[in-house]
Order: sequence, then structure tokens, then C-alpha cells
Amino acid sequence: MIFIDTGAWIALEDVNDKNHTVAVKFREEIKKEKERFITTPYVLDETYTFLLINIGYEKALYFHSRIQRMKESGILEIIHISEQIEEESWKVFERFNRDKKWSFTDCTSKVVMDLLRIKEVFTFDYHFEQMGFVRKP
Repeated sequence: MIFIDTGAWIALEDVNDKNHTVAVKFREEIKKEKERFITTPYVLDETYTFLLINIGYEKALYFHSRIQRMKESGILEIIHISEQIEEESWKVFERFNRDKKWSFTDCTSKVVMDLLRIKEVFTFDYHFEQMGFVRKP
């Protein structure tokens, strides 16, 4: 299992993103290994909003349809944020953001990754290294 963050989704979908080529190459490597992706609705919310604002409505809809196909095929699992996860995420936010700038979404991702014992994250966000995860690619 590998967690996939907003920056990776955006890099995969936006051909003009500086990380697009690297992201596509890494996705192909993961496919060969039959690795399963994990994400959350919070991450998807950030991605849908970015795509809508920066690329357009049609791209956001297309991305959503890809997400649905990935879920149906078992490649992607979306972990929903329970009240307990949200409360734990707020504790992470309070504890670490005196000197960090972790978004609340990143905090929810950390809590989910810790709960599922996921160590690797497909992202271009250095905050995940600060959290102690292995950032890929």
C-alpha cells in the first residue's frame, strides 16, 4: 500500500505540472508492482478544487471518473475521515504547527497513514518527510 497525496494526483493530471513526467513514470512502476493506492476524501477535495480552478470543469469531471474506475477495479481505496480521525488530526495540527506549516488535510493523511501503518507516500510535499514518512518518487 502506498498513500497518494494531492501533489501526486495533480502532477499526474496536469501535463503542465513540473513533476508530471516523474509522476507518470512512478505511477507506471507502481502498476507493475501491483501496489494499491490509499487516499482520503480530503486529499481528493483538494485535487478536485485545484483541477477545477486551474485546468477547468471538464478536467475535474474526468479526474472524478478516473477515481471511480480505480475504486471499482480495486487499485484505489478511499479511507473516510471519521470523527475520531478528525479529532486525532487536530491534535497533530496543534502539536506540530508551532514551527511547521502542515495543512489540516496533511494532518488527516498522517493519522490515516499511522493507523494503517503505511510508511510510503506518493507526493512531492516535503511535509511528509518531516512527519517521518518515505516520500516517493
